[in-house]
Amino acid sequence: MNFGLSEKRKNLYPATVAFLLVFAMVSLIWSQFYPYIIERYSMNEISPVVLSASLIGLGMLIFQLVAGFLADRFGPKPTVAISGLAYLLGMYIISMVFSYAEWEIAKLFWYLGSFVVGIGAGFFVGTYPVVIARWFPENIGKAFGISIFGQNISPLFISPLVAFLIINHGLQTTFIVLGFIIFATFYVVGVLFWCVPEASKSETDSSLGDALKDTRFWILFTVMFSTATAWFLILMNVATIVLEGLSRDSFSPEYISNHFIPLFLSITAIGSAFGSLFWGAFNDRAGGPFKVLPILYAVAGVMIFVFAITYSDALLVLVFGILVYFCLGGEPTVHFTAVPTFFGKKFTGRITALLNTSVMTSSIIGPYLGSLIRDATTSYLSALYLAAFLHFFATAVVLFGAKYAKEVEKC
Repeated sequence: MNFGLSEKRKNLYPATVAFLLVFAMVSLIWSQFYPYIIERYSMNEISPVVLSASLIGLGMLIFQLVAGFLADRFGPKPTVAISGLAYLLGMYIISMVFSYAEWEIAKLFWYLGSFVVGIGAGFFVGTYPVVIARWFPENIGKAFGISIFGQNISPLFISPLVAFLIINHGLQTTFIVLGFIIFATFYVVGVLFWCVPEASKSETDSSLGDALKDTRFWILFTVMFSTATAWFLILMNVATIVLEGLSRDSFSPEYISNHFIPLFLSITAIGSAFGSLFWGAFNDRAGGPFKVLPILYAVAGVMIFVFAITYSDALLVLVFGILVYFCLGGEPTVHFTAVPTFFGKKFTGRITALLNTSVMTSSIIGPYLGSLIRDATTSYLSALYLAAFLHFFATAVVLFGAKYAKEVEKC
């Protein structure tokens, strides 16, 4: 075990993970930047701007795999250190976008910086599940619920901060400040205080090869890909979804961008954060992921469908936005608990990282798919219907897949 918080203080780990996720998940408010960039460069299409979110996902896809293996072997300090540096560099590169008046040049910095930010996010996402799984073999749902509370509450703090910085200091300064904040918090908390206990392989621990032969791995892979595609389709386009819906009413684009979108992101963050706590605790009490996921996916699908038919009304978009985020906020919590629940804690990092390639692939596809559907149909309505369908599909996969997995175990 390296220097850091000891066994006596292990209950601080979920809180410190939650704290760092508040800053690490800046990508959850990434769509807040889109209206400003679209206006600055007088663009008619949204998809070229949203492509940055897919590049963040690509960086996460590649480097969370690397982080999972490294964290399993060397602990969390090296990977958190790399993560902080990548965030700092990525944000600095993006800040250079606004030195150029032509989009053809500016977009190179927008895309490259976003990819480097994705590297930072990947190293962090590949690390913290190892920390939680090693310290909390019992009540794993609660521990992950507290941790992911920080991820989900992030927009409540980051969105108003970003809005304040943009209005008062401009986009360039905003990205530089965000980079330094993330870098500083990662080093002060993660690099300085995080460590993990040594884990010897037990009979309940599956190797990576064993996990790949397990039907449950592929059930999880399928439903995580499906629901995460919907998750990223909504979350990485949500500012322009809200802008589209409320523009049909009497609201001005300036009011929506500067005031309503930060309000929406902040309020829905509360629903998302409490969703992570609720579904994590429910997972522990209900008997595990395969008991909880069908309920979670089905409710999420219904809420997304209702949101789709009401997002042009300011009050209803807030009400059903909270309910959608309450469900979406619980999905990562239950997904992360599944690995130590089904496969043990010894190789949590590498198994989670490989399983998470489904989510990271979705993070590349989902944002751009949503924007492409919008550009092709001039509306996000079809994209939202697709997000609801993907959740209903995942519900069916879990129900039938879990039954099949039980029959395989009996053989």
